[in-house]
Amino acid sequence: MSFFRDSDAHARIDALTRRVTAMEALVEALATHAGLGPQAVRDLRDQADPGLTDEVRRLADEGKMIHAIKEYRTATGAGLREAKDAVEEYGQRGRRW
Repeated sequence: MSFFRDSDAHARIDALTRRVTAMEALVEALATHAGLGPQAVRDLRDQADPGLTDEVRRLADEGKMIHAIKEYRTATGAGLREAKDAVEEYGQRGRRW
């Protein structure tokens, strides 16, 4: 049976997604409670992703999205979708394209 046809697997993925979302919200609330401002929280989030190297950030900040995605993939071995999502999320956190 294919993993993606296993309804139990879908339920587990959905539950994990909800847990990750809840943990992200908790971490952000704790950081804010500890006195970190929104920019510091964004910076910490960026630092937690090993694929967001200085080069990836520079390329993304310069609006070179395709190059940033390629560099992210080189740094992490991630697939195209994962790299694109990571770079776009970085951009949506207040960076300019």
